[in-house]
Amino acid sequence: MTSSRMNFDAVVVGSGACGGWAAKQLTEAGLRVLVLEAGRSESADKMLWTWHRLRQKVLRYRTETDERRKERQPIQSTTFAWPFHPHAFVDDVDNPYTTPDEQPFTWIRARQVGGRTSVKAHGRQFYRLSDFNFKAGSRDGHGPDWPLSLADLAPHYETVERWMGIRGNADGLDTLPDSVFTESIPMTPAEQRLKDAVERRWPERRVVVRRTASAPVTLPAALKTGRLTLRTHAVASQVLYDEKTGRATGVAYVDAETGKTYEAHGRIVVLAAGTIESTRLLLHSRSSAFPDGLANTSGQLGRNLMDHTYLLGLEARMNLPAEHQRAEQSWAYIPQFRNVSESAHDFARGYGVQVFTFGDQCHFVPFGEMVPSGDNRVTLSTTVKDRWGIPAAHIDCKHSDNDVKMSRDAVATCQEMMKEAGFTVEKVNDTLSTPGMAIHEVGTARMGSDRKTSVLNPYNQSWDVPNLFVTDGSCFVSQGPQNPTLTMMALTVRACDYMVGELKSGRL
Repeated sequence: MTSSRMNFDAVVVGSGACGGWAAKQLTEAGLRVLVLEAGRSESADKMLWTWHRLRQKVLRYRTETDERRKERQPIQSTTFAWPFHPHAFVDDVDNPYTTPDEQPFTWIRARQVGGRTSVKAHGRQFYRLSDFNFKAGSRDGHGPDWPLSLADLAPHYETVERWMGIRGNADGLDTLPDSVFTESIPMTPAEQRLKDAVERRWPERRVVVRRTASAPVTLPAALKTGRLTLRTHAVASQVLYDEKTGRATGVAYVDAETGKTYEAHGRIVVLAAGTIESTRLLLHSRSSAFPDGLANTSGQLGRNLMDHTYLLGLEARMNLPAEHQRAEQSWAYIPQFRNVSESAHDFARGYGVQVFTFGDQCHFVPFGEMVPSGDNRVTLSTTVKDRWGIPAAHIDCKHSDNDVKMSRDAVATCQEMMKEAGFTVEKVNDTLSTPGMAIHEVGTARMGSDRKTSVLNPYNQSWDVPNLFVTDGSCFVSQGPQNPTLTMMALTVRACDYMVGELKSGRL
């Protein structure tokens, strides 16, 4: 095996939403940045996508009936987006992971420039968290509070929102803070009918239009600076650490195509490979100083894995007159209303409902908050390795009684809202999907105000290794019911501002 050394100001692992923002912010601040992406390039993806669409249109190819592809992607093929963009997802044979017997976890992974936000059919719903979410722990006792507030993150939310051009309406909700919107979105007749009926019957429940934008593509801006180097097919294997200085020195990686090994060295290391992948990398980066994984003196690394509870949906016929039906799909959102002004029933936290309408059909898809638990965790498999010899992740995660009670309530309330709007309920799915199916996994390297109980400080900086930052969903303390990507990107921007300031001051 061969080795080569490269030197940069910052080495970023992952080119998805968070890695892309890290590259943009740091290069625009004058840093020389290397981004390591385990998957293929954007041009290679476009070529495969063109071929995929040609096969579909001309040869009537259907991914769902391609048994050979499904044999290579038995996990990835379970997600709704797989038929649209199958080559965006990993090969499960080359990239295995393990779970306890009869306790599955569905880990959906996209390896390509842009990560999962580049996948065709990505939901692209972007919502802020609020102090109601950031301070949930002190309110109900289920886990700690975040070590920051909405006021701390608001300027960085705005940076991301203005760049993306988020569309939506100002709703004035404390529990779902308004973003900075470039334009409003009118409600469809179906959405207006639902809103009128629900808010008339239950004033504490609100129906709002979607908050959306195109995929957050930031790498082109970073490339324009001339200070970004992008390496694709670069499978990170270990964060390099110098025990004499107590600092990370870079990242070791394997070229996925040739098997050759390389070392990329930088003054700063930023992990943005995704919640489970970043934690897997830290767990594998062991040394005499960190026998349980790099930056893990707290013992919290890998713990508190969360994914939204997910029901495949309830379906109804809306009974709309023909002139009010719309052929194109639209979607709206019902923010959390349980456990907001008063405690509800016998479960903590709550859920939001994504409402999809097209023609005369309506689907309700509730996403609920999984409360943090140290027993839901990521470790390393002792028996299974990936194609490149790196220990596979072992994922031990299951739904709690709280999750089950919350989902039962969601099924009941979704039906009552549909009926109140005059819809005819046609299908009810009341079975919780396997953890991971929401594809909103967070936690495992949470931030905090106490180094004894958290992996990162409030700026996504390792307590133990000062030039190591983790800016993806790993840092989440709790989840909220909102889609997490907007918050991940805002946290990355905030962390990068901090990094630049620390570098200028000489502390990094």
